[in-house]
Amino acid sequence: MRASWRDIKNQTMTKEQQARARTLAMRDLREMELRDLREALQVTQVALAKKLKITQAAVSRLEKRPHMLIGTLGDYVEALGGEIEIRAVWPDRTVSLTHFLRNKTAAARAPKKITTRRPGHNRAVVQA
Repeated sequence: MRASWRDIKNQTMTKEQQARARTLAMRDLREMELRDLREALQVTQVALAKKLKITQAAVSRLEKRPHMLIGTLGDYVEALGGEIEIRAVWPDRTVSLTHFLRNKTAAARAPKKITTRRPGHNRAVVQA
């Protein structure tokens, strides 16, 4: 007869141990490295590279970076099927910071500003 995980857990762990294990598991899920996240989703570097239109070597380097642009991180997470949320957290409130994550397609459609300098003038001319 097969035993369920719940039965094994209840027979071998106290309620306190179960709570501690649950807390540690949730912490580990909240604190994943990019590589661990990709592997947990069973996505290879090659498959992710194809979605991002970069090389597998570039994905490998990306996963090792200590710092990256928010947009780059967003592209990585979106290629894995997720989305980025950025929040500022204080003891009494949490605020979503949305200006980092504006819709890329809207930004791509927006007219580009071209800044040029007129000869002999100190001010830049902005054209939309």
